[in-house]
Amino acid sequence: MVFTQEQKQKLLAKSSLFQNIEYKDLENIAKYSKVKSAKAREVICRRGDSGSQMFIIARGRVTLHTDSDVGKELGFGFMREGDIFGEIALFDGGERTATVKAIEPTELLIIEKRDFLSFLEKTPKVAIQLLAEMAQRLRRTDEHFEDIFFRNLPGRLAKKFLGLAEDYGQETEIGLQIDLKLSQAEIGKFTGATRESVNKQMRAWEAEGLINCNKGWITIIEREKLEELTERE
Repeated sequence: MVFTQEQKQKLLAKSSLFQNIEYKDLENIAKYSKVKSAKAREVICRRGDSGSQMFIIARGRVTLHTDSDVGKELGFGFMREGDIFGEIALFDGGERTATVKAIEPTELLIIEKRDFLSFLEKTPKVAIQLLAEMAQRLRRTDEHFEDIFFRNLPGRLAKKFLGLAEDYGQETEIGLQIDLKLSQAEIGKFTGATRESVNKQMRAWEAEGLINCNKGWITIIEREKLEELTERE
């Protein structure tokens, strides 16, 4: 898809990074940004790759994960329109810290290192906002690992479902449906559990009437009971 200069500026202005910046100040960064399209399930960048670009999601959603040398994966989370990724390698010149994959057809704005650093020198407010974004992401990562190490599977799974429902929830006749189609293997990656363990716990919750699962779509029926599980040690 082709974006005009005006469309790029509007997309930048809606992003979490540039939302407090004067619209006219985004003209140059929009001018030099490029557009990339990604198909559903397409890998946008891989952990360990070198990187000199950062990405802003214009449309669509992506998932982030890391993997080991033996092929095991640990999911970090999801990103949607307005979110940014790839900024760490932009600053330290190191490798990508995560693999990013499109969940659905996705459009991205790409900003080169030379253009972004030049923009930061002229617009220090963006640098401050970027530090805030990175700090929030670090907090979320710390919390994610604490959950995996110190919270039992029902608590981890309940917390993940509630968090996804808050970000991607759609009210239905029976409850709050998570607007992300997820396999049990994918859920396992994001909760540090095996697919079999996730399957067993989800079947138990379905039998108790806490959730409903239908071909990858998860609907939370008893939100308060799931919230209680997140409070347990």
